[in-house]
Amino acid sequence: MLLILDIDGVLNLYCESRDEYGCCFHSHLVENLRRLIDETGAKIVISSTWRYGGLQRMKDLWEKRNLPGEVIDITPDCNDLFNEGSFVFLDQIERGHEVEHWLDEHPEVEQYVIFDDDNDFLPHQRGNFVRTGNNINHPDALDIGYGLTIECANRAIRILNKEFLHFPKL
Repeated sequence: MLLILDIDGVLNLYCESRDEYGCCFHSHLVENLRRLIDETGAKIVISSTWRYGGLQRMKDLWEKRNLPGEVIDITPDCNDLFNEGSFVFLDQIERGHEVEHWLDEHPEVEQYVIFDDDNDFLPHQRGNFVRTGNNINHPDALDIGYGLTIECANRAIRILNKEFLHFPKL
């Protein structure tokens, strides 16, 4: 089981405190992630722009902050996909393409959930996508409906436990 995790808009919204890695994440959102990890055992792949510091930096951040789960990888950058010749124009690439590329390289992954506050994912990924933005009706959301809320965690647990139908690749 796998979580493909954005950070800003999911665990981080506004800076309450800082450390050597940047803004610290909101504790109640981290606790929602912790419950999800505890109930599913999912590993984490970072899709956030925070990944630009590299995989080792993300692993160090996770360890230093005692965050739940294990970061096992980061998704490729859209520039890498463009440079490989997969796309004619850089602006054709959405985060869903980066996720798709990573999943194609790891066919052993059967169950995954994508957490992101944006919705630039591919149609066949929608059944595995939990949007952490625009959830103004979630009691533990921050600002105007952002963050990995209890309801977001519950939906992800249902997806990972195959309680949702998944859209086939086209």
